[in-house]
Amino acid sequence: MSSSEDSDNQVLSAQLREKFLQFLLFAVEKETVFSLHENTSVKGMFAACDSELLQIIVTDLQTPSGLRKEAILRTSDIISFTMDINADDDK
Repeated sequence: MSSSEDSDNQVLSAQLREKFLQFLLFAVEKETVFSLHENTSVKGMFAACDSELLQIIVTDLQTPSGLRKEAILRTSDIISFTMDINADDDK
């Protein structure tokens, strides 16, 4: 791999990382539905994640067993998540 290709890859990697971090900021306080293993779905407000994206902090988590004011979801338990990116919010 040439030095030019290395440089291009570094720029692309930095751009992707920046977009990912922008998404994380955007996702805060968005209602999110998490699909988990065992065909389970839970819904809550995305609050934050750790720096390695191993855990996601969720507030007002609605689970089959009740409401949790705050919870930590392990990303290894999450199959997918969705949020309405067009939701109108007052931020």
